[in-house]
Amino acid sequence: MNIYDIANRANVSIATVSRVINNSPKVSEKTRKKVLDIVNELGFTPNVFARGLGLNTMKTIGILCSDPSDIYVAGALSCFEKMLRKNGYDSLLCCSGYDTKNLKKYIDILISKSVDAVIMIGSKYISSRDNKNLIKNTAKSLPIFLINGSLKGENIYCAYYDDFNATKKCTDMLYEAGKRKLLFLYNSTSQSAKRKLDGFMKGCKEYKHSGILFTSLLCTENDIESILSALFKFGKENFIPDGIIASDDFLAMIALKFAKQNNISLPEDLSIIGYDNSIFSKVSYPELTTVDSRLFDLCSHSVNTLLEVFGGQSPENITVFEPMIIERDTFRT
Repeated sequence: MNIYDIANRANVSIATVSRVINNSPKVSEKTRKKVLDIVNELGFTPNVFARGLGLNTMKTIGILCSDPSDIYVAGALSCFEKMLRKNGYDSLLCCSGYDTKNLKKYIDILISKSVDAVIMIGSKYISSRDNKNLIKNTAKSLPIFLINGSLKGENIYCAYYDDFNATKKCTDMLYEAGKRKLLFLYNSTSQSAKRKLDGFMKGCKEYKHSGILFTSLLCTENDIESILSALFKFGKENFIPDGIIASDDFLAMIALKFAKQNNISLPEDLSIIGYDNSIFSKVSYPELTTVDSRLFDLCSHSVNTLLEVFGGQSPENITVFEPMIIERDTFRT
């Protein structure tokens, strides 16, 4: 019998059980009595069980991601593995691919390994109502930590970047630099991608009176040649943009290649702003102006929150990090 069994029996989260055992005031007397009755029924004394919260554990954290080869995901995995190991936890990785319809299968795999919590990297996992309900139900048994996604629910802890204001700020910068034909380039319909698109559209609509052209281009194929082809087709059928905001640095690099192949000078005739401040932005030529998604801060915050939850504390469920734009060579004021 462990903390998960106590939580399931009482129909509360493990965080609630931990708070009861640690005499936290953030628990109703009715819930406190219910949990302690079950603890006593199972033959545990509060002090003994409190010690067990730190010992009766696999000291293993499950991590769910879509594709470990993605540079953003790879960076997150590296951060988590190092931070968790430093705090005495092993990590168990489960790669679900981009099709999240089988999310239950992968969550069940991690639960079967008796992980103490699950970290989910990417907002795509909460793109459907069924997945949201599944995550909320899972959180009744163990803590869920969402990276770059937002979902309200007890025992669910979210850390994400303010993508909306980041892309709106980028749009403002392009407009103020004299750019009037703007394109948002993206390749995902995740919650994060939608926030970025909404920020771009909001910024553009504020300048609609000035007669600017603006639109978005969703690239469903994720290989370089397909995206290049989509950009060439867009240029012929619509307009050659003088400002591009890409939803990640990989796409921004392809936009850079598009400019080179069309002899478009940067940043005079075309400004490009990427996203993530990845290694791509630093090795490209010219170097990319990009939005720093503060991945290390997100991961570090999530691990600290995880440790607080295990310690019976009550951290904030949702934390939003503010945008930071790194200006380099593909944008000039």
